[in-house]
Amino acid sequence: MAKKGAKKSKGLKAKARCVIGIDIGGTNIVSVIVDRGAKVVAKVDFPTEGAKGPDYVIRNMAKNVKAMTVKAGLSHKDIAFCGIGSPGPLDSKKGIIMGAVNLPGWKRVMLKDKMEKLLGVPVGVDNDANCAVYGEVWAGAAKGAKNVTGLTLGTGVGGGIIIDGRLVRGANYNAAEIGHTSLNPDGRECKCGAKGCFEQYASASAIAESAREGIRNGRRSLITEFVRGDMTKITSKTVYDALVQGDKYAQEVWSEFIKYLGAGIANIINGLNPEVVVIAGGVIEAGDRLFKPLNDAVRRQTFSLTFSAAKIVPAKLGGLAGAIGAAGLVINESDFYGL
Repeated sequence: MAKKGAKKSKGLKAKARCVIGIDIGGTNIVSVIVDRGAKVVAKVDFPTEGAKGPDYVIRNMAKNVKAMTVKAGLSHKDIAFCGIGSPGPLDSKKGIIMGAVNLPGWKRVMLKDKMEKLLGVPVGVDNDANCAVYGEVWAGAAKGAKNVTGLTLGTGVGGGIIIDGRLVRGANYNAAEIGHTSLNPDGRECKCGAKGCFEQYASASAIAESAREGIRNGRRSLITEFVRGDMTKITSKTVYDALVQGDKYAQEVWSEFIKYLGAGIANIINGLNPEVVVIAGGVIEAGDRLFKPLNDAVRRQTFSLTFSAAKIVPAKLGGLAGAIGAAGLVINESDFYGL
């Protein structure tokens, strides 16, 4: 459908009852249709197949989204907008992906323009971590809060910041790279080229790397038994499983992780004074073994007044957070995207 058709319909589309949200991951793409109250009407996920290049991924994405819409019993006139969360860096104002590490060939991809032509509805594009945090604010663990910072602890550390109810994007729309703030300027080298980045000490992969370092240096641990001596198989879950079994070294690795995560969150609380800090990722399954010592660590490094205003909570939306947040952003901040 021609792009001008999408533009011409904006006034009418703004009154339509549903919005599409898409979260583009390196392995899978998740898409939802939500109503204006954040209720999920339909959802679908499918492999990204990024090795086939951006044009294939975009066409396949549009095909699956259209099929989801039909299966949900909705027509084109029921869809107001489409919001997309994508890895960056990107220009969210123009909807251009400048580059994406996990998506081969994604350099200056005109994602907004391409999807508007394929779907025939106005499209807004933003950073995937921003979308995930916004999802938690709109419909999840931080619902109703106006000042929120979110962290996703996985291979790296993704982040998003909401101030006075609006997403913080920065001068060229790449704010909230919290994973690359520094916790140790002389520390581990990061893939970004800097040293001591947050994600080198407080991500899920950092837990595993810390465990490997110690074992290579002669530390004895159940972790070695769990992976049958194959250090490449150590994960944050391996460390956690050993911790639960009372392993002393696993406890040391976990405590180091808490120390650095606490320092990073204390910096956020002292600098931004949020109401809620939302943490996402598999590590939140640790429950009190994570949140109790983490709160203690953060308390020791923050002003009592700012600490008392902030709750540190686990995310609620799981794998749907990014897609729901992408939809929420184009509904609630449509002015930014020119929708």
